[in-house]
Amino acid sequence: MSAAPVLPPLYSAIEPLTAERHAALRVRDAGFGFAARMSAVPVAAEEIAIASRFYPVVFAAQEPHMPVAILGLKPEHNMHVAEDGKWADGRYVPAYLRRHPFLLVRVREGADEMALCIDPNAAQFSQTEGEGLFGTDAKPTPQLDRAFEFCKNMEVAMQKTKVMCDVLAELKLLHPAAVQFEQGGKPIKIDGFHAIQREAFQALPAEKLAELRNTGVLEVIYAHLLSVAGLPELAAKMNG
Repeated sequence: MSAAPVLPPLYSAIEPLTAERHAALRVRDAGFGFAARMSAVPVAAEEIAIASRFYPVVFAAQEPHMPVAILGLKPEHNMHVAEDGKWADGRYVPAYLRRHPFLLVRVREGADEMALCIDPNAAQFSQTEGEGLFGTDAKPTPQLDRAFEFCKNMEVAMQKTKVMCDVLAELKLLHPAAVQFEQGGKPIKIDGFHAIQREAFQALPAEKLAELRNTGVLEVIYAHLLSVAGLPELAAKMNG
């Protein structure tokens, strides 16, 4: 018996989107209550510059050490979603959350072809509210075209992000990390993630730094390093 497929975070099920099966489906704005228990969210390299202004951005401990934005320091707790499902005013919403409940999935392992899928249980879907995904002619509506384009762009961005993470790993810049500080007279330690090791970064030869600059990775590194300093502030807000 084959093992059940591992679903991406937030998705309770995945099925290919088809006019035959989903002709009556509509998509509506249901807020971000679905992400209320997500304490970290994947981010693409191109998002890090802006995401790091609002959230600490670190690298996952598991290979290939993809970047994630820290949304809360307690398990299954997102500090940025209110009880009514609204995202905190003025704060950047990562693309991973804006893509939900759509997702591009490879039609088979190793294939280049990808199919647009949905989480059929998502709160964003309705039979009566919102904009339809298919017209009466069974053709995609502008809403569905936008969803497909967004998913396609995000897939490309995440592939580029993986390439960047591979480069960082090859340069031996990513190491297990921890942040320690004192709050209310008590020592606090936050760990379980990877980060750019400053000593290894500073030891890079000039030609490698130039390569990182020319590919845009240098900007990502600086944004990440600056954002990690926000972990104590996040802890203070959590306890405040």
